Amino acid sequence: MCQFNFLVTKEKSNNSEIKEIASEFGLNYAEYTLDTPNSNEIRTFLTTTKDCDCGSVLGKKYSDDSSEPDWKKEQKKLERKRFSKRRIELLLEQKRKEFTEKNSSELKAENKEAKKWIEFLTDKRLKSKLNEIGFFYHQFSGELQNERIKIENEKTNSAENIDADFLKNIKENELNWIKL
Repeated sequence: MCQFNFLVTKEKSNNSEIKEIASEFGLNYAEYTLDTPNSNEIRTFLTTTKDCDCGSVLGKKYSDDSSEPDWKKEQKKLERKRFSKRRIELLLEQKRKEFTEKNSSELKAENKEAKKWIEFLTDKRLKSKLNEIGFFYHQFSGELQNERIKIENEKTNSAENIDADFLKNIKENELNWIKL
């Protein structure tokens, strides 16, 4: 499964001007027609500049696999392999260090992406082009063009209320409208 993030508008706008603003924040703004029940009411835009948006801060709470391992369980596994106590200590120390480094780099990437989204959604130039903009993500089980997406929930928020926690707590197929 791959995650893709989308920007959404209801109103007509100059796509090239908005694309220019989005690209300054590392976001794409490529119009993409989705198979959605309300597709005649909204225009959707892919935000990815690479193959997909997997690992995105959007909805991170629901896809986060960074929970700390059960170190006692890890120790018991190593003990069953009949490793010496010293070797077990060294292996566990190495695993803890790797876990900490992985979480640290993920947190940095997450904060960097959250900052990008927040700055984009609060950009004064964007506000002069649109009254509101929406965004959501979807976990695709197949190819992009074959997926049917049902927007399950819509929420309206103010741009001032957007922070990293807000972005992490967005649910899949939850369309969040941001009043600019």
